[in-house]
Amino acid sequence: MDAEVLPAPGWGTRARLLAADLVAFDPARLGWALAARTTIGLAVPLLLAWLLDWPALVWTALGAFLLAIGDCTDDGDRLQPVRILVATALGSLAIMTGVLAGGSLVTAVAGMMAWGLVTGMMGAYGNAFATMALPVAWAYVELGLPPERHALPHALLLGGAFALGGLFLLLLTTVLRIGGTFGPVRAQTAACYREIARYLDAVPAPGAPPPEPRVRGAIAEARRLAAQARQSAVGASRVNQRALVLIEIADRLYSVIGAMRETGAPPVPGCRDALLAIARGIEGQEDRATLRRLRAGIEAAAREEAGGAPPDLLRSRMLGELGHALALAAEDEMPALAAPAAPRAARVSALLAPLRANLDRNSAVARHALRFAVVTSAAVMVFWVFPKPFGYWVPLTATVVLKPYAGMTLARAVQRALGTSAGILLGLALIPFLPSAAPQFVAVLALFFAMALVLPFNYGLAIVFLSAGIVPFEHLLRPGLGAAVGTDRLVATAIGVALALVGGHVLWPTFERRGLPALLRATTGATADYADAVLAAAAGDPGAGDPAAGDMQAGRRRAGLALSNLQAGVQRALTEIGGDAGAMTAILRASTALQRISNALNALLQTAPAIAAARPALGPFRAGFVAALAGGGTGGPSVAELRAAIPAGDAEDKVLAHALDRLASGLEMLGDAGAAMPAP
Repeated sequence: MDAEVLPAPGWGTRARLLAADLVAFDPARLGWALAARTTIGLAVPLLLAWLLDWPALVWTALGAFLLAIGDCTDDGDRLQPVRILVATALGSLAIMTGVLAGGSLVTAVAGMMAWGLVTGMMGAYGNAFATMALPVAWAYVELGLPPERHALPHALLLGGAFALGGLFLLLLTTVLRIGGTFGPVRAQTAACYREIARYLDAVPAPGAPPPEPRVRGAIAEARRLAAQARQSAVGASRVNQRALVLIEIADRLYSVIGAMRETGAPPVPGCRDALLAIARGIEGQEDRATLRRLRAGIEAAAREEAGGAPPDLLRSRMLGELGHALALAAEDEMPALAAPAAPRAARVSALLAPLRANLDRNSAVARHALRFAVVTSAAVMVFWVFPKPFGYWVPLTATVVLKPYAGMTLARAVQRALGTSAGILLGLALIPFLPSAAPQFVAVLALFFAMALVLPFNYGLAIVFLSAGIVPFEHLLRPGLGAAVGTDRLVATAIGVALALVGGHVLWPTFERRGLPALLRATTGATADYADAVLAAAAGDPGAGDPAAGDMQAGRRRAGLALSNLQAGVQRALTEIGGDAGAMTAILRASTALQRISNALNALLQTAPAIAAARPALGPFRAGFVAALAGGGTGGPSVAELRAAIPAGDAEDKVLAHALDRLASGLEMLGDAGAAMPAP
């Protein structure tokens, strides 16, 4: 990405990034299992409540529904049952305390303060637990506080009904694993190949994030799911082993394609079709005859490439990897079973370690927990005087809008406000066509199914469907309800959004931009280590090891992960209000420079064996470049001195010279960005 297409920090860029989140749609990430569990968890208890005339089952339905929404992160991993059980137990207790505390404003606010701290600190155990903490807070403000009866028997009844909903959701989670235990692994592995096909055609656009993090993120997520599936399986599985091999092939294909993009080599004909066919084959949606036909074409091209003079190393590697992936997708090859991983016993000290580590005033989790408790407590005060029965939407909105970082809070506020407004208008437009309970019930299930389907990747669109479904749902629960449900919901949402925005930007705010310098240092350090290893391999250093071996690839992944974290942080920071525009521009330029260096190193890694045969004199360039990169581009030899140390000569040296010149250009850009950054 050239300097002139870098997005300039400001309201224009902020608006473009927020708008991109609102319109994002990715069919490959539709949450079918989540939608099925969410809808069935709501529908079955509701039907039983009406058939058996047992109103308490409505709380069972709501419990399963809310917990399913909270379980939208990391769907299918081995800790999913644990999270559901923890949230079920805490949610039941939250409802009971809400019922008992709801008789007085003082006790209601005190209870919210306590539960706000508890749910906020659950983020210490990761994003999945942070998301699952929300239904616990919702249980207190939505299901516990609103009831008019505040006696202990009623509290026990509602808490037990909620717990029953959680157990029902756990049963559904076990039964409705679409694709079985390894379904999420297969789906994510297929997503890797779709992302690589998209990367093949990606063209940098002004204001758009670079395409590389999407591919790296998809591959990293596939590795994580495969590792967790392997740990949770009773025995070894060829399905999972095949997925692991396909994930590694995807990683190598990404590196080869990146090298071809870097060197300007044209794409292999038919590559995109083969990648998409592999994705469909992994999911069982492509017949084997098609995969074998594509493999035959790839192998014929590989033989032709091998007979050429001189053969193109990158094209040969790409054809070889594609042929191997097609064979695996068609199940013509199956990897040998690996020994199962040894289980690790959980210890209480290890369980409490994340919590202890975040009991610090500088911890983003602890600051968010305190902020969350104060803001939601203030929202409960508003709820107390808000017109009944929809006042609980004020604290409910505050819980979902307020996030640990100010930029994330702003993005969620925009999504919530626009999504709620559009959804309510849609719901009110539908009500005249839903004259009785039966069509209202069907509409609710359809809209909530659509909500859960898109929730994994587009919160704003999910809120449109949720808000549209809430209108007939409230009419279903309260027959004869007027149009005030829409107006009250809009007003309550506006108040909740305002409270969250004020709290996120005034109460001990955490801005992502403040952590970017540390992320930049970590990324330059990891990239410098990777550069040292790659240049050693290109120089034929006997101690460098095989470029395709595990240590070299692990170094590439560490550098790529650090770069992905930096780029994601930069994109989120661009949506934050305030800050030094000059500093953000410098960080953005540094991130772009590191991406260029990473691309050049990946290209050099792919051609390292051929280059090493010539034993080029890379010692001076390697030492100077690594030292300068480790120093952030502001120390060490000058770029002119580095360029003077680039060898030149035959065809292999020209390839090397091009890669080294790209490294020097990236270092120059990194140095300019570092010089423009304000002193800490």
